[in-house]
Amino acid sequence: MKKKIARTKGQAVARAILDMDWQWSAHFGDLGLNDLNYSDLFCRMWVDQDDYFAKTALYEFMPGVSRRTAVRYVQELIDSGWLLETSSAADRRIKQVSLAASIEERLEQFLAYVHQRFAALD
Repeated sequence: MKKKIARTKGQAVARAILDMDWQWSAHFGDLGLNDLNYSDLFCRMWVDQDDYFAKTALYEFMPGVSRRTAVRYVQELIDSGWLLETSSAADRRIKQVSLAASIEERLEQFLAYVHQRFAALD
């Protein structure tokens, strides 16, 4: 994949990416969630069709940090109420996790902004 992009178009894309990162902080920074690894986690959870995920599966959704850090981040999100944890009905040893409604709402607002911002590039 050696296709080149015109410098002006590349700059526009780079500005859109920087704007997206800034918007993440604008939407989640007041919660202390401005680290983009939270973006990876929340977006992976939101895009999947499942409403609940095995707690241990979530660690794979944060590839930018070590497993130990991902475990800590996920637990902090649960303790803060940004992720909701329940026991599986089939096996109470398995913890299932979902996005809290308030996080899902913020995430959808963020995604709407990103969609609009990148659509403006055409």
